[in-house]
Amino acid sequence: MKVDIYELKHWMSHVYHHDLENEIMQAFFDCNKKKDHDITFKEYRACLARKADTPAPTVKSENRLVARWKRADQDGDSRLSLTEFGAFYAPEESHHQHMHGLLVDEYIEDRDSDGDYHLTFKEYTSQSVNERDLNSGEDWELSLNERFNKIDENKDEILSHPEVENYLFPVLYDHNPADEEAEHIMAETDDDKDGKISHYEMMKHLRVFVGSQVLQQGKLLMRSRDEL
Repeated sequence: MKVDIYELKHWMSHVYHHDLENEIMQAFFDCNKKKDHDITFKEYRACLARKADTPAPTVKSENRLVARWKRADQDGDSRLSLTEFGAFYAPEESHHQHMHGLLVDEYIEDRDSDGDYHLTFKEYTSQSVNERDLNSGEDWELSLNERFNKIDENKDEILSHPEVENYLFPVLYDHNPADEEAEHIMAETDDDKDGKISHYEMMKHLRVFVGSQVLQQGKLLMRSRDEL
């Protein structure tokens, strides 16, 4: 039996989204001490404070949490239902389009040194050398200058909010880390380059699966191996 790239992407996408949904539900119910249908920001903040690995809040991080909470709160009652909490928890997901503009705001604010709400090439590259854009994909292989020019649609040598949003969240945007991870795994494990992974190749390169962030260092591989 062999697995091709389409089957691998489908399986990893299923595993990724299934795990994300469980993670959201766990976080929601951990914070929902009253066991009702929604939670307040105060409940969520107290829940974060109880976790030992939560970094101390800064003014910037707190303001962003509040802004995300308000954007996710679509009915304006200051409380988040499980669905609204999903948007707050994973705002980059493609089905949370109402959150994307806020992420673009954060992206620009992190780089905008002069406060004009636009990014020059120098500002854009200030944090882009060692991190990937949300929607980088194959574009990460381009030079920083090439990527800047691609984002700069009107060629005025600055990046506006709409240009950054079009790049990070294009019309056909579908945030799915599993796809890129599947391509990486295929490239690392397909020894005979036939476009498929055999059981032998999978076992030989098990460390690649174990090291996958999407598969939570292999935990989900063991749970889901019978599905593949």
